[in-house]
Amino acid sequence: MEMPMHMTAIAIDRPGGPEVLHEVTRNIPAPGARDVCIKVHAAGINRPDIFQREGLYPPPPGASDLPGLEVAGVVDAVGVAVTRYRPGDHVCALSPGGGYAEYCVAPASQTLPVPDGLSMIQAAALPETFFTVWYNLFELAKLQKDELLLIHGGSSGIGTTAIQLAKALGSRVAITAGTDEKCQTCEDLGAELAINYNKEDFVKAIKEHTDADGVNVILDIVGASYFQKNLDILAEDGRLVIISFLG
Repeated sequence: MEMPMHMTAIAIDRPGGPEVLHEVTRNIPAPGARDVCIKVHAAGINRPDIFQREGLYPPPPGASDLPGLEVAGVVDAVGVAVTRYRPGDHVCALSPGGGYAEYCVAPASQTLPVPDGLSMIQAAALPETFFTVWYNLFELAKLQKDELLLIHGGSSGIGTTAIQLAKALGSRVAITAGTDEKCQTCEDLGAELAINYNKEDFVKAIKEHTDADGVNVILDIVGASYFQKNLDILAEDGRLVIISFLG
């Protein structure tokens, strides 16, 4: 059977809202030596995709100009140096771009098998958040069992992933969020303390909850306006990880 040479993709023709996204026909990308080419079944939507659509996030050098940083699908082809995957494998992957297309190339090192029991749509939402949380909390911050983690933006994709991973590995979790409904969702996922920052001062709430001992690790997406407050509630030998600067 002759393999197709072209694919349908979604491109951005100018900065703007969703209306600037449009269908285009592109050549199917070829994998590099350490890459896999995936026939895409589902693609995730992340904040950088929206920023790219708005003209605020240029693709990294050498990356596809098409948006889309995470996909799930079936391996179509592999590079000559790839040994872990082969055509037909069901995978999800973090890509430097190009996920909004029928085929997408991703590094094999950033590719994972689709977990048993998950659909392709569910698997497409895993790589961006799970890679980010795993690296920042467990490799960089060295979060340990029984330590207390504070997550700002607990109801976000990063936040909900961090709650579940931390709880699964035996850590305690506190979060901040902007509504009571979001706080309740985080508690349902396992947070022992959920602080609505529109109703109460999270510094005071953390100090009361910990008898002024503070938290061991903070995962922050806000930045400058939270910096001193974060320092005020870090326990001795505490670690502060800032992964975004939304504030």
